[in-house]
This record gives sequence, structure tokens and C-alpha cells, in this order.
Amino acid sequence: MIDRIFIKNYAIIDTLELEFGAGFHVFTGETGAGKSIIVGALGLLLGEKGDSAVIRTGSDRAVIEASFTVSDRYSRERLAEMNIDLSEGLIIRREIAEGGKSRAFVNGMQETLGRISEIGQWLLDIHGQHDHQLLLQQKVHIDILDSYGGLWDGRRKAGEIYAGLNAKLAEKAELETDEKKLAEEKVYWETAVKDITGAKLADGEEEELSEQLKRMEHAEQIQTALNGAYGKLYGEELSVSGRLAKSQGDLNSVSGIDPKYAELAEILENVSAQVGEAVKLISEYMDEVDYDTGKMDGLTDRLELIKDLKRKYRKQTIAELNAYCEECTAKLGRFENRAAEIEKIDKEIAEVKLRLIDSCLELSRKRQDAGKKLALAVKTELAFLGMEKSEFITGISYIKDDASPIRINDRAVKAGPAGIDYVEFMISPNPGEEPKPLRKIASGGEISRIMLALKSILAGNDSIETLIFDEIDVGIGGVTANHVAEKIRELARSRQLIVITHLPQIAAKSDAHYYVTKDVREGKTFTQVRRLDGAERVNEVARMLGGETDTSKAHAREMLAK
Repeated sequence: MIDRIFIKNYAIIDTLELEFGAGFHVFTGETGAGKSIIVGALGLLLGEKGDSAVIRTGSDRAVIEASFTVSDRYSRERLAEMNIDLSEGLIIRREIAEGGKSRAFVNGMQETLGRISEIGQWLLDIHGQHDHQLLLQQKVHIDILDSYGGLWDGRRKAGEIYAGLNAKLAEKAELETDEKKLAEEKVYWETAVKDITGAKLADGEEEELSEQLKRMEHAEQIQTALNGAYGKLYGEELSVSGRLAKSQGDLNSVSGIDPKYAELAEILENVSAQVGEAVKLISEYMDEVDYDTGKMDGLTDRLELIKDLKRKYRKQTIAELNAYCEECTAKLGRFENRAAEIEKIDKEIAEVKLRLIDSCLELSRKRQDAGKKLALAVKTELAFLGMEKSEFITGISYIKDDASPIRINDRAVKAGPAGIDYVEFMISPNPGEEPKPLRKIASGGEISRIMLALKSILAGNDSIETLIFDEIDVGIGGVTANHVAEKIRELARSRQLIVITHLPQIAAKSDAHYYVTKDVREGKTFTQVRRLDGAERVNEVARMLGGETDTSKAHAREMLAK
């Protein structure tokens, strides 16, 4: 729902700020006052192209900004998938500068026009005399039909099977890759397996070898240190061990005099035991010191081999080398058993094709049924809206595609994530005329009424919370105008509607009435908008009825009272 719109230096609008609530909002005013300019500004927020021609004369840039509240769960989920944060609402801003340079912002972050177009399709629909007419885009017709028929679950199922089929086909294509390329890769895989298997690499080996080599490279230094420590602790005449033994003997001689001397003697005894343990370990370590240069060369060669293998196969660790060896072994196995693999995957593809055909045909049958019901419902609504001679048809067909893996009745049929149906709405406005696509036959006013009919039918399933109808009243009057007004009023119970109209029947049923005027001051044209209440609203409806006479005012008051 649109909460607020701000427009500055756009066309003949100097500065305009409007706030909206729920329900039915109507804009009226003389022709050329600028009512449709407001709709054009909203179109820019949906990603429509804009050039410097829209900038108000004498200004360097046009700015359009709107804030939205999104309540519909489905729309919120789709926007969340686009990483749009709705926790504090949603603000979209569009700036068009001289030279046609354009910038767009979503919640303060600059975005591309394509991005805001994707976002905008979940916020509002514009219908009428402007280019942004969603109903004219054939690609959305299947979505409208599936929403009406409640077919999204079946459609998702077909889409999942279709994705699975594509994955299987890609897997088969990989197996059938060019023979020469496969032969070259086979040699590479074989070499890798031979190199890595032959090296008999063990996890952690490289670190252990590096430690061994480090110790051997410093063997002389280590031996000198161990010999020195051994002599000082045990081997020399004044060694630590000898002195500790003598000190312990001195204290033992007086331990019977006072217990504290015995305690000291015990401490020295423990120290002496620890020194003895250290001497034992030093002796063992001295035996381990290795000066064998041949063994050092072997360690160096081994480490170089590991380094070369990592560099050759672009791996970081022995674990990665061994994993790559297993991968190459598996690929060689698949290569050797390619015929069996292809036969196996062909069977799997055939099974998935059957599942896809069954799923698509079931979905198509449901669409055929839903299409007939939708066509009848739209025809009923159109008759109420003054198009009683129109025939609305939900066209559902298959498209031939020789490259498609799906065949129905021995005919290759184009398939996709949405199934196999090509859906397009057709209309015959007058008896005897052949039905044609909406984009080729319907006028702006007719399109608006068709969309009004569809929106009324789909009110419970549609995620779009705001609908904008620009001059939906083109070419209608009398009873039809009353019916259109009633239908808009009915739709506004569940949607926010913004309607530009010249009909008093429609204006009188709105929740909020805005009057658009244009005046010239000091050689410049200005468009202004103000909300009408009370007597002002009566006078405007009276003007729309034909003039502000006592009779028309009385009629206006009666219409507003209803």
C-alpha cells in the first residue's frame, strides 16, 4: 500500500506531497490539469524509462519518492528473497537529471532500474492510458490463471521435475563429451593416479618429515648442548648430582635433631630424583641424534616430491592430493564404464520424462478447466461493466519445439518450469469478430475494465495491494458508469485503489477525493492537488455532473449520501 508520495520538479508539478490510507482514492479535475502526470510519476518508480523531457523547465532534476507498507505475506516473502528489508517500511526514490541521467534508490541504497522494476511488480499495478499495463504482457497470463485455479502447487511440482530432467540431460551430455577431449583428460587422470598412488602419501607426513629434517640439520648443535647438560648434571666431578647427594647426606646427619632438617633432606631427595630422570632422558636423546647425510638427502628428496605434486596438481595439502587421486580414479571408472553409465542415465531420463509428461498433462487439464471457468466469470463481470457483447477466451495451447525432449502424441512440445502450456487471454469486443490477443484489440478503457473484472474475480488470490486505474471511464456512461463505480468500491474493500476519473458516479463512491488544478503564475504553470471535503466535494461532483447549479448540487449531495 502506498503511504506517501513526494514529487518535485516533474513536468508541470513544482512540489507535491500526498498521504494515502486504505480504500478508494479518486483524482478529478479539468482535462490537462495534470492528473495523469501523477500516474506517470508512479510509473517511473516501477522502473519505466525516463528522460530529461520530464524535468520541469528551469530545474536541473526531477525527484519522485514513495513510501510503502507491504502487508501481503506472499509479497513480503518474494521481496525478502530479493534481500529487501521491510522491518521499517519501504521507500523507493527516483531521480532524473539533465542529460537523461537516472538514479534509483531503495531504502537509501542505489539500485538499477531493472531491480526496482522487479520490486515494483509486487507493490502496485497501473492500468489505463500508460505503457505500464501488466495485463497486456502475455507472460503474466499464465500466472493469473494459476492464481485463479489455485494451481501453484501443481506448477511447482512440474517445475521441480523439469529441473531434475535438465540435470540428468546435463549429466548425460558430460558423459558424451568430445572423444578427443575425453582421451586427453583420461591421460591426465591416469598420470595423477600413478603419481599420487606411487608416492604413497600419508596425512601429516609432510609435517613429520620437516621436523626430522630440522633436527638433523641442527644435529651438531643439539649434540653439543646435550653433552654439556649431561656433564654438568652427572658426568663431571662437581656435577649437580654429586653435590645434591652430599647436601642430602649433610642434612640426614642432623634430621634426628629437628624434623625440619628431615623435611629439607626429603626435598633434596625429590630434586635428586628429578635430576636423575633428566640425565636418563638426555642420555636417550644423545643416542637419537642422527648425523647421517644420506638420510638427510632422502628426507629432502621426499619433501621435494611432495612439493612438486602439490604444485603440479594445484593442491595445498597431502589430504587434498589423496582426495584428488580418489576423484580421478572415480572418473577413470566412469570413463571405462561410459557405455553402461549412458545406458543407465538414459533409463533415468526416460523415467523422468514420463513423470514430467504426467505432471504437465495433469496441470494442463486443470488449467483447461480453470480457463473455462475464468472466461465465464470474466464475461459475466464484463457484461456488468458495459461490455456485454464481449467474448473473453482463455487461450491455452502447446508450442512446437523440435529441440524439446518432451513429446506428446508424437509431437515435440516446448516445456519449461511452468509446464507445457502457452496461455494468452483473447477477446472479441463485438459479435462476429475473431478473438484476438488483448494487446492487439483492446483500447485503454477496455483494458482497464478487463483488469477491473479480473481483479474482482481474483481479489482473494492476488498479492498486489495497490491498483491504479487511469481514466477507467473512457467511453462509458449511464448505467455502466454506475456499475464500474460499484465494482471499484467493492474491490476497494480488500485493496488500495487510486483512480483518475471524469465520471461523478465513480468520484462519489470514493473514500478520499483529490482535486487537481492547473494555474499560471508569473509565466509558469503549476499543478496543485488538494483533498476535498464537505461543500468543496459537493461542488466538484456537481461540476462533473454538468455545472455548479442548485440542481446539480442537490444531485451531487444525493450521490455522496448514497
